[in-house]
Amino acid sequence: MVDTERMIEGAELAEELRGSESGGIPWLVILDGNGEAKVTSDGPKGNIGCPVQPHEIDHFLAMIDKTRQHMSDDDRAIFEREMRAFGAAIGESRKNAPGKGAFTEASHMVKAGQFKNAVSALKRAVDDGLPAQSIIPAASLRPLREDPDRRLELFELIKNNVKGNAIQLIDQNEPGRRIRLEGQVIDMESGAPLAGALMQLFHTDAGGEYRPGMNAGGGAGNPRLFGYLRTDAEGRFLVDTIMPERYPNSSVPRHVHYRVWAEGYPLFESECFFDADPLLNDEARKTAPDRNFPIVKLEQNDDHRQVGTLIVRLPRN
Repeated sequence: MVDTERMIEGAELAEELRGSESGGIPWLVILDGNGEAKVTSDGPKGNIGCPVQPHEIDHFLAMIDKTRQHMSDDDRAIFEREMRAFGAAIGESRKNAPGKGAFTEASHMVKAGQFKNAVSALKRAVDDGLPAQSIIPAASLRPLREDPDRRLELFELIKNNVKGNAIQLIDQNEPGRRIRLEGQVIDMESGAPLAGALMQLFHTDAGGEYRPGMNAGGGAGNPRLFGYLRTDAEGRFLVDTIMPERYPNSSVPRHVHYRVWAEGYPLFESECFFDADPLLNDEARKTAPDRNFPIVKLEQNDDHRQVGTLIVRLPRN
């Protein structure tokens, strides 16, 4: 996918790839039995890409009408109804996207190297309703997140405004093996779920560093891969990220750090390990429960994603 608004140099890449051709992606073609093109997605206004606008849907339906052999008229009517409903919903969401104007300003400022102004624009975007957690996975903001001084400002902006319980700690260009943590924050004694708890998570990147060029101890205070969330009514949360790498030249197993602020509880700081890590020896496995260090077992789900459960148990003191 080439996102011309949010990807760094996305517009330039799209122009290079398509030249004088207009329209988005994908480009579609329906072939006959001999491999000859019967119809393509090049409509009157160029390639329709993912058909959302009315003229794009019209051309896509024309592609179907020209080639369908077994699709009934009733099925075709259902197809058109669902496409037009989807297109209308997408159009409305784009038109009314909260904070879109200020976010776009921030992206342009980042591209121009105006990081301080970009943070100010993001504050306006959040005030206008932009979900604070959406700042983290935006590829166009990556240079801003990599600036250690501005990142501390982003910490505060996101921490003070985050509302959702699902976050993504990485953008689409981040190297590493994707994983998902499906978790819950509970009281250690009773097991009762803790709703509305604020949680920060952070970990090393695919090179084993919290910050490029910094050792483990020096980078953990200002990590590049981070995120904040608030647990839902059942204390649950969801985190999409990458598998953290071990520190260079270290025997410390892979792990994810987290901090939790919950009403009636002191600040809680801990970390989780991963069951399949060969550096997680028998002694570490044995002492992990007493140290309140969960061990997450990752398993592949139906979407071929590595998913694990993380239960965070908060002590009263």
